Amino acid sequence: EYEEMKVFAEKYYDFDLHAWNLTFIHTAHTFYGGLVSSWVYRQSKDPKWADRARKAKSAIKKWADCNEWNFQNKLYLLEAEEAFCYDDIQSAESFYEKASSSARKHRFIHEEALAHELAGHFFLEKGKKGAAVEYFMKARENYLEWGAVAKSNSLFEYAQGLLSAKSSLGTCTFPDFSSSMSGPSDNGEKKKGKRMPLWSE
Repeated sequence: EYEEMKVFAEKYYDFDLHAWNLTFIHTAHTFYGGLVSSWVYRQSKDPKWADRARKAKSAIKKWADCNEWNFQNKLYLLEAEEAFCYDDIQSAESFYEKASSSARKHRFIHEEALAHELAGHFFLEKGKKGAAVEYFMKARENYLEWGAVAKSNSLFEYAQGLLSAKSSLGTCTFPDFSSSMSGPSDNGEKKKGKRMPLWSE
């Protein structure tokens, strides 16, 4: 998944987007491109990805200054991911919380889910499995609320795997950003899913 994601990200950055009549698409690509760039930088330590992440954050900041409602939570999440890249643990924790709170306040449930999911990966990498599971389950609830049942179930299974005796803190899957970009469910319709407990009786 990581290598495939990196290939598609490279293709995006090779494409020079000038169609500003597609502003919404451009802002979405900037946001998710920034998140992907931070993730790739942490894996590869290639400075070009750090630069791409910084440029994305700079663009989102300009938009957030003009339109807090649509962009504040996105800026906070990019700040969190940047802090994660440079091992600024305190700042990362703070910005993940700000990102999720801002997304909730501005009614971007799918982006609240994404903030919680990325915070889960952050805590997992820092060896805090309990906190990671807690954030993954918050993300699961957000995705379920949004109607992304398949994604919600996937996170449930992932969290269960972390709690099993065979779980390994050394492995970490790349978050599926497509679930927060494409829509609430596989067929574009909202579905109501059964809420399953984390621990089976």
